[in-house]
Amino acid sequence: MQITKLQGTNMEVTDAIRSRIEKRVESLRKLVEGVEPARVDIEVGKPSDHHKKGDVYYAEFNADINGNMMRAEATGEDLYNVIDDVQKELRRQIAYWRKSQKKKMIDQGRAFKQQLRSE
Repeated sequence: MQITKLQGTNMEVTDAIRSRIEKRVESLRKLVEGVEPARVDIEVGKPSDHHKKGDVYYAEFNADINGNMMRAEATGEDLYNVIDDVQKELRRQIAYWRKSQKKKMIDQGRAFKQQLRSE
């Protein structure tokens, strides 16, 4: 999975944040192995600078896997935990997509086999 865009909103993306994101995307690469193209656009930041108590961060991952769009976002007070939460949500979506793709292949194989038997 290739990171095509990494953007920070109302904050700078530091090397520590960038390495955390790359580490999380690396774990997603294993799920999309053999599926090309697989790209992800990432946006992290603060929605605004005027919250009354503490900082609020958000992260958003938009993945394009072989033409299928998947989107995950999360908000929270700790940016690193927010990144982890978004990665978990996107992982869940990719796993569901992989499972549905496998089921489609099995169903197509059954239909083809049934068609051969009827001829």
